[in-house]
Order: sequence, then C-alpha cells, then structure tokens
Amino acid sequence: MAYSELIYDKQDKVAIATLNRPDRMNAITPTMAGELKDAMDDAERDDAIAAVIVTGAGKSFCPGMDMGVLQAAAERKKGDDAGKPAETPQIDINHHSLFGFFLKMRKPIIGALNGNCVGMGLSMALHFDIRIAGEGTRMSAIFVRRGLSAEHGSTWLLPRLVGISHAMDLALTGRIINAQEALAMGLVSRVVPNDQLMPTALAAANDIAVNCSPTGMAHAKRMLWEHLTATYQTATDDSTAVMFGMFKQGDFKEGVTAFVQKRPPRFKPL
Repeated sequence: MAYSELIYDKQDKVAIATLNRPDRMNAITPTMAGELKDAMDDAERDDAIAAVIVTGAGKSFCPGMDMGVLQAAAERKKGDDAGKPAETPQIDINHHSLFGFFLKMRKPIIGALNGNCVGMGLSMALHFDIRIAGEGTRMSAIFVRRGLSAEHGSTWLLPRLVGISHAMDLALTGRIINAQEALAMGLVSRVVPNDQLMPTALAAANDIAVNCSPTGMAHAKRMLWEHLTATYQTATDDSTAVMFGMFKQGDFKEGVTAFVQKRPPRFKPL
C-alpha cells in the first residue's frame, strides 16, 4: 500500500513507521490514522520483523489531532444541529479503541519521541511499550485546555504508567512538561540528545531483534498489559503456565545453547 501521510520502512528485522506531515508538525488526520494501522498490521504479519519503531518526521512527533478536523467538529456544534450531540472527527479504522491495536500486537513497539508529543499524540505514545524521548521533547495531555477531556485510553494508561498523582496533575492541568520531568515521572524510560534519538531507538530495536526470543517477548508483552487488571494469583498462574510451556519449546534450548557457545541466539520467528 502506498502511503501519503506515513513513511513505512524496514531495516533488517526492524519496521519503522514515521508520521509524515512535517509541515503540520505531524498532526493526526483520519488518513494518517488509517495508514498507521495498516502499517502496524503489516509489521505484525511479517515474520521477519521482530520490533517496531514509531517516530515523527521533522522537528515534531505529533501535536495531536489536526486543527482543521477539530475546527470542523467545533463548527458543527454551532450549526442547525446545535441541540444534538456534537459529531466526532471521522476516524474509523475498525476497532473500538483508536490506538488499542498497539497493545494487542505481539511485537514490541518503541516510540522515538521527538519535539511535541501532545494531546492525541500523547494518547498514541502511551500505547507504546517503550518510550525514548529526545532532550527537546515536550509532552502534554492538553485536552482540558481545548475544552475536551482525556481520550483514547489515557485515563486507563496514565495512572498505570506514572501513578495516580502524576496522572491527575497531567490530566487536570494540561500543562506542558519537558523530557526530564517526563523521565522523572516514568512517562519515558530514556532521554537522549536529539541527534541521538533515532540511533538510540534503532540500537534498542536491533538489540531486541538479535538477542530476544520473539515468542518470549510476545508472551511477556501480553502478560504485562493483561496483568495490570489481574489478581496476583491469576498473574502467577498465567506466567507459570507460560514458563513451563516454553521449557518444552526450541527457543529455550537455543537460548541456553547460544549462551554456552557465546554466540547470538537463532530464535524462531513468531
């Protein structure tokens, strides 16, 4: 599929999706959302891909929904149908949560966050498994400053990622935080110089692709997300069952053998 608002590339075992509307700071449109979902479907299907990076072209990751889409939605409130519930921007990519597909993917998603990561851009980034920020990155759950509220799973993800106190701070104030404050909160796992952002993300993705079992990562990712709402006993039973199941699979033997032989492992793709 040819994309108009996304650059999709593959480098060895790593897929890279780049939001590509630099003239609009990579603001989200229905087209971009659909193209991103399509690219992630491809990465999930491709046995050769072990990890995925999502980033933004130019100086911004994503400032949120395109203002033209928001203005159109706001104008509809003022028209003849003012007494009816306002229509929402027309984004329909066939799943109940706009970015929920990231959580369901079996492969790790690394966000290389450059510049602004605001509003719906932040909502998207919360769904990534690992977030690495450039030192110039600014982040905000800005919704309340636009007459809206936290969206697309943010109220579920934020307190689980940063704790309820920080989540309340971000969601109720809509204030902008810098990369170092995001790091202190646990909103991102690393902050690097801006010019080292993509090299760092690629190094992390390639390390995963070369040294980690795709099956093991898929199980770990699923359990980490699902167990956020599970009891301790359920989580323990699940992880124990997975562990004993993997004892019987080839990746376990290969992982041990590769360590003993001091060579990179040759794990099976998903």
